[in-house]
Amino acid sequence: MSSSIYSGSLNMKLVKISDFLKFIQDQIRFKIYKPVLGLGKSGIGKTESVKELTEEMGIGFRELRLVTLTETDMLGIPMINEHKRTDWASNNLLPLVERDGETGILVLDEITSASDTVRAAAYQLLDSKRSLGNYTLPPKWLVVALGNGPEDGGVFKGMEVAFLNRCAGMRIDYDLGVWKKWAVGKGVHPAVIGFLSFTPDALHVYDPNSEEAQIIPSPRSWTALSDLLNSAEREYSDKLIPKDSIDIYAAVNVGREMAAKFGAFYNYSKETVSISDILDGKASTSIRNIPLEVRHLIIQGLVKEIAQILKMGRLPGSGIGARDLFAKGGVDRVANATTWILAVGSNGMLDMAIMAMTDLGANVKDYVDLALMDSYFATKCPKLMDFCEKNGKLLAPK
Repeated sequence: MSSSIYSGSLNMKLVKISDFLKFIQDQIRFKIYKPVLGLGKSGIGKTESVKELTEEMGIGFRELRLVTLTETDMLGIPMINEHKRTDWASNNLLPLVERDGETGILVLDEITSASDTVRAAAYQLLDSKRSLGNYTLPPKWLVVALGNGPEDGGVFKGMEVAFLNRCAGMRIDYDLGVWKKWAVGKGVHPAVIGFLSFTPDALHVYDPNSEEAQIIPSPRSWTALSDLLNSAEREYSDKLIPKDSIDIYAAVNVGREMAAKFGAFYNYSKETVSISDILDGKASTSIRNIPLEVRHLIIQGLVKEIAQILKMGRLPGSGIGARDLFAKGGVDRVANATTWILAVGSNGMLDMAIMAMTDLGANVKDYVDLALMDSYFATKCPKLMDFCEKNGKLLAPK
């Protein structure tokens, strides 16, 4: 009888990807190197998130995409040694301290999609010896195995009980808040972020009962759509992509059904207040008649612009005060955008203003420092601190 198990939850706790990353970070910080297993839906950014964690921590990263490897790739090439016994010439895929650093994370990706023989070879890195052929994993490297569960929309070839017992295993859920933080930092198109803020259930849509393969919206596919939008808009002087092109760009990435909804949302941008006018302090703050979709587009456009201003406007050799950090012109534009966002809250759309300020405080580097430390900014935007105090101290010092 096979020892593989196929129940949907695999008796694992469901956690947000931010909690999964925090657990990995704790393992390394506490010098506990028990392997970690994370199973979740396709396209939610599991591998990319772990890689970015290693960059933040300043440690090494190696990835083995197991579905593309054979058992020989894992073990190395067999050879006869001087004792006329079989030995293994280890591959160059696994971590080496001299190349990759003393501490790091080895990701065994798509482990549930790999063949039985490749999984069996990978398991050898998870036992107490942490060895594979002639290779031994450096002592301060943590193995993180990633894959899809049986109902996650990916290829699932099995998961042995023995493997689960060797790992700290969790089911990973997608998290719009965490994805938005990543998306703002990566310059994801504001129409994509705005649409998902407006329709949060659209971040990942998969029907496990569907009997046919289909294009599904996922963080990965939304990011691919954003890349197309950003590239296409650079080619159009009016910054508005033709409707037929939008329909195709969206359909090939997030599917026909979601494309129709996104296309309608994107084309609302014809009616938006000019973001440039807002940044220059020229736009009216009378926004009650602006459609809800348009408000989301404007808000996310402003968040992206503020992030760019603060990223590009930092002065060399800056001191501790925010006025020493940024050029005055950039501070003026950020203050104008903030004032417009606060006007959204005072025009009956408090939840949207709170969402925008939360995004700025959590996702935009330097915004909190500017808001809390810059006396000039405070004179330009006098209502900000009162707004934040009344609505949960949205700009707490970091």
